[in-house]
Amino acid sequence: MIRLVETLNFRCLRYIRQQLENFHVLVGPNASGKTTFLDVISLLGQVVSDGVENAIRDRTQNFSDLLWSGQGDFFDLAVEASIPEEKKDLLKKGFDTIRYEIRIGYHQETRQIGILEERALLKKSKSEEPVQPTFFQGSRRLRMAFSAERLSMEKERY
Repeated sequence: MIRLVETLNFRCLRYIRQQLENFHVLVGPNASGKTTFLDVISLLGQVVSDGVENAIRDRTQNFSDLLWSGQGDFFDLAVEASIPEEKKDLLKKGFDTIRYEIRIGYHQETRQIGILEERALLKKSKSEEPVQPTFFQGSRRLRMAFSAERLSMEKERY
C-alpha cells in the first residue's frame, strides 16, 4: 500500500510531501493540483513499465510543461509503500517500508531527457530517525523551511 507521495518541481506542484492512509480524499478548487498529484503515481508506474520516453510522450510534446512554472531542468518524484507482511520476513532486519525516488530531466551534456538519478531504499517506519527531507541526499541537500506565508528553499553544498 502506498503510504507517502512526494514531488519536487513537477507541473503545478512546487513541493508536496503527503502521507496517505487507507482512505484519503483529495479536495480543492479547479486547477489546484489534484489530478497532478494522482499523476505522480501514474507517471512512476508508466516509467517502470513502459520507459521514461513513453511516459513523457504520453503527457506532453514539450518537457518544460512538466516542470514547475516551466523552470529548471528536472523534477523529482518519490513514493513510499508498505512491504507486505509475507515479504518482511525475507528482509530479516525489520524493514517494513520501501521508498522509490526518481529524478527525470535533461542530461547536462547531451540535453536528452531521461532518468538522471534513481534509487530504492528500505526503511523502518517506526525508527526514531528524522524524516528524510530531501531527494538524492549526497549530491546536494534541499532544506525545506515552512512558514505561514510561503515555502522557501535553501540549497546547501556538501
